[in-house]
Amino acid sequence: MFRIHMLGKMLGTTAPETSGQDRGEPQPAPPAANANANANANAKGMPEQIAHNLKTQGDAMIQYGARLLVIRELLYSLVVALPPAERASAQRRFCQRIDHLLSLTDDHVLPAEFHTALLAEVNYYLGELKKT
Repeated sequence: MFRIHMLGKMLGTTAPETSGQDRGEPQPAPPAANANANANANAKGMPEQIAHNLKTQGDAMIQYGARLLVIRELLYSLVVALPPAERASAQRRFCQRIDHLLSLTDDHVLPAEFHTALLAEVNYYLGELKKT
C-alpha cells in the first residue's frame, strides 16, 4: 500500500518544512522579480506535474484492482470447497462482520459510489455462499 508521505516523495511534493510562519514570526516578502520568475516556473511545470500525478494514481489503481481480483478469486475458490453446513456458518459470520463494518461507516460521510461498490461486493459473496 502507498503511504501518503512516500507517495509525496515519489511525486516530488514532500510536506513543507516548518517555518517561522508556523510560530507566528513574520516572513520577509520576496522581491517582485523573484515572485514573477517563480510564478512562471510553476506555471510551466504544472501540466507535467499533473500528468505525472495522474499516471502515478492510475498505476496505483490498476495495481489495486489486480490485487482485488486475485483476492476475489481466492475467496471464491475457498468458498466452493466448503461443505453446505460450513457455508451457512460462514454466511452468518460474514453478515455479522458486514453489519459491524456498516456501523463503522455510519460515523463518516462516504460517497454513494463507496456504498454501491460495497453492497455489490457483499451481495456477490452472499450469493456465492448460498450456492449449493
